[in-house]
Amino acid sequence: MPNILFYKGYTQYHNIGDQLINKSLLEFFRQFSRVVVSDKGMPDYYTEILALQETEKSSSRPLGFHLQLLKCAVQAIFTPQQQVYFLASPPGDQSTTSNVTGLKYILSGLFYMLLYLIGVRIIKIGFSLGPLSPLGNIGERFRALFVCHYYVRDSLSLQYAQRLGISQAKIFPDLCWTFQPQTAPPPAHDTGLDSRPKILLSFRSAVHQGSAAGYQQDLLQLIQALVRQNADQYQFEIVYQVASDAAFSQQLYAAIQTDATIHFHEQQLGLANAHYYQSAAAVLTNRLHVALLAAKYGCLPIIVTDINKHVKIKGIFIDAGLQSLLLDTQQEAQDITRQLSAILVQRQAHFEQLERAEQQYSTLSNQTINDIFIT
Repeated sequence: MPNILFYKGYTQYHNIGDQLINKSLLEFFRQFSRVVVSDKGMPDYYTEILALQETEKSSSRPLGFHLQLLKCAVQAIFTPQQQVYFLASPPGDQSTTSNVTGLKYILSGLFYMLLYLIGVRIIKIGFSLGPLSPLGNIGERFRALFVCHYYVRDSLSLQYAQRLGISQAKIFPDLCWTFQPQTAPPPAHDTGLDSRPKILLSFRSAVHQGSAAGYQQDLLQLIQALVRQNADQYQFEIVYQVASDAAFSQQLYAAIQTDATIHFHEQQLGLANAHYYQSAAAVLTNRLHVALLAAKYGCLPIIVTDINKHVKIKGIFIDAGLQSLLLDTQQEAQDITRQLSAILVQRQAHFEQLERAEQQYSTLSNQTINDIFIT
């Protein structure tokens, strides 16, 4: 295969969402290119999730990752049939309030410029952009000058990129949309004699820097109210998909169980046991990849957060025509309860929209990857 792609895949290894989208992206790339992944420091469980072969690991070669990239790029100058690609950053969320990070963007832009000049095609794909610090805006605009394929994952990020003057920016949907479980999920979890539909609760304590105190208190009060007001119709259970959410999940459980019946699922959910979502009618969450992964198992994803501050989720759900699944913590609990009831009544219609979005995004994703490597 003449194409070779270098992938500096450092990320939050423990985060199931990051595992999922990086795994999906590599599966796309492998169709068109040989892959070399900078695996130094990667835990074994993460390389297994990505299904990395020894030949795909940069550690299996004598030079360091960046020197391998430069060597291969120079060799390709004299081998016209070979094209070298560099995935500049993993998919996910790119935002910062730090001007120090913005300065790093500028310095990395100098490296991008070198790669661009020797014929490497640089890719940024599947990420949310902004907000950035003033120097971050300058740095991102500078290094984008050398990025051939620049794909954000939602329209709000696209608007942000366009305001920065990144004219080549386009949309590539979040990679969770095209993720497919490799094995059929087992039968739904036995809920015993309780015939009420189950609703899962999966929350992080904050969604951006500086939001923890007020955001967390509003969220606790709202969830307590939702459970109390819906306890006759639904059973509730707290789960967590990211290890760092465990402490807040326990805090949430302790707060609710004083005046309502609620269960706590002790085992962290991951790709291997994500079929647990199949046991529930819906999940209330403020994590994007809890929502999208749960949907793969027939569990309706309902977002509960400060919508205007959580622009990553807002943009992705609005783009998919799923804005009615966004519940704003700034509203009164009674209003949110009414919205929740209406959503659950229309559960099948929402899933039909989810399926339409998934089909549309699958087509767009495949066409985009094909364009990157064929054009």
